[in-house]
Amino acid sequence: MDVGIVATHIPPAKGYGGVSVTAAVLTKAWAERGYQQVLIAADESLDGRLSAKDVRLGQQVEVRLYQCYGFRRWGFGLGAIPKIFSVCRQAPVVYIHGIATWPSTLAAVFCTLLRRPFMVAVHGGLMPEHVGLIRRQKPHKWLFYQWLTLPTLRKAIAVHCTSPTEAEGVRQVLGADTRIVLVPNGIDSRDFKVADYPTGTGLKLCFLGHIQQEKGINAFIRAWLTVRNPKDSLLIAGRSVDGAYFEEFQTLVGQAQGAIRYLGYLPRDEIMTVLADSHFLVLPSGLEAAGGMRENFGNVVAEAMAAGRPVLVAKGLAWDHLETVGVGWVFERSAASVCDVLRKAQAVNQRKWEQMSRQGRQYVETQLNPVTLGERIWQVLTQTVAVNRPQSAMETTHD
Repeated sequence: MDVGIVATHIPPAKGYGGVSVTAAVLTKAWAERGYQQVLIAADESLDGRLSAKDVRLGQQVEVRLYQCYGFRRWGFGLGAIPKIFSVCRQAPVVYIHGIATWPSTLAAVFCTLLRRPFMVAVHGGLMPEHVGLIRRQKPHKWLFYQWLTLPTLRKAIAVHCTSPTEAEGVRQVLGADTRIVLVPNGIDSRDFKVADYPTGTGLKLCFLGHIQQEKGINAFIRAWLTVRNPKDSLLIAGRSVDGAYFEEFQTLVGQAQGAIRYLGYLPRDEIMTVLADSHFLVLPSGLEAAGGMRENFGNVVAEAMAAGRPVLVAKGLAWDHLETVGVGWVFERSAASVCDVLRKAQAVNQRKWEQMSRQGRQYVETQLNPVTLGERIWQVLTQTVAVNRPQSAMETTHD
């Protein structure tokens, strides 16, 4: 075993989005390089329990799932204790996906007690606005952070961040001298087919994600309704969240008089169809101040570009440079800025759109190759342990 991997959820688990997908992509990239891994995760999935044979990450990956029950979102299950302790004791180094869940906390504690070197990918858990929200509104969770999460993070050999904003949040709570590995998430472009220019009339947008305040979708809809042309449309796919926010969402969908279609939670192949039917993907995370900026990267942006879809994204994620590479626009977190960007998208003709589509795909292929990015993380992860393979020059960002 070269490395132990601990994640809360792992594909093909349904309903747990970005963090689990990122864990799978990175693990597969390391497997492609021939690294031997043992992965521990919950068997949780919205449509039934997973078995180890369901998780296909490569022959170099041994998958050990434990039974999850009770607090499914946090991956709770007592079976995690012996499995995670064993991998932390046996692996020369451990990589932990996420913070403050049951398995990620156990792994960090065990590695600290066993003096086992480990790295943590915080996956948005320490975004500045999110931490501020926890301090103000969730005192019990903040105590958990202070007693367990932050002390163990300070013992990590490095913290993996995917955006400058996320790195800023880590330094604010862990200290300016915290070692940061700043590497974006990888996307395997081979998993995505580029579709042709959408047929029909009007600007077709899509949003893929949970219907919740931190995603900012209701604020985006309110702005879009003020500038949309009669033939413009918006497709929305994602898991709904019960409560007042979803009720407001349903009201806004009704106000659109058929221009918005809410498709609910969709399997992967149908998500690809939604992208193919759209001109632009939108990601308005953080647009609503009360929700805060919780998202650190936005895998769906990279996936959309891999499928040849330009993007419209809120400022503050890992995509503030999009306009400079000609693959979309970034809007400030205000209705006026959203409307300005929407007008730019409405003015794009087919020739310009196809150019943006090609540039987006090329960007993913050249800048977000998961094997290349995974190797950068690997070099930092393994530089303090004896491994039986040559190490190349480290390619990480340190401040």
